[in-house]
Amino acid sequence: MPIAIDVSQRARPGYVPRVADLTWQASAMYVTSFVQALKEMGHLAAVTARLEPRAAEMVKAPHAQGWWAGAQLISLLEAVEAEAGLAAVKEAGLRGSHQRMGPVVRPLAGVLLSLSKVPAAALLSRLGNFVSAGVRGIDARFVPAEGKPGGVVTFTFPEPVPTVMAAVWFGLFDVGFTLAKSGRVVSEQVSPTVHRYEVTW
Repeated sequence: MPIAIDVSQRARPGYVPRVADLTWQASAMYVTSFVQALKEMGHLAAVTARLEPRAAEMVKAPHAQGWWAGAQLISLLEAVEAEAGLAAVKEAGLRGSHQRMGPVVRPLAGVLLSLSKVPAAALLSRLGNFVSAGVRGIDARFVPAEGKPGGVVTFTFPEPVPTVMAAVWFGLFDVGFTLAKSGRVVSEQVSPTVHRYEVTW
């Protein structure tokens, strides 16, 4: 479903987008993986009760459409945080990424790993491909460090998002570093539009 955005308002100086105006999207596959993880953790019913109607529809039938507005995913993440804390958001993202998203990216990851002497760097070089399985409309980049292992990963959004969104990336990192058998996040810097992570291996 298209997202209605008041373009005239966006043109005003100092305009800050509302959550409802977010233009990026989350895939049905990612939403399904996250919802299944919440069910396994015993939080799904209580979290669903906190959701606004559109987000509740998404949770009840994630595959009713291929992509969901970022606003609905944010609503879900905020409900989980309110109900069970930020650790539960990270845990659901971690479980969902391994159980459903991992198998999707594994074929491409296998090819990259077979051709590289630095597995983690090889996977991160295709970060955009992996991220696009779960979200679209954001810019995901990896910049290798000079003269040492690791580098900087950034996720840039077209509009400001609540900080809870940053919690979902830990599942992505964990899947990648598990496949590479090396790698870890050294530092995290979260701003309204950019999530920045220093990684090493």
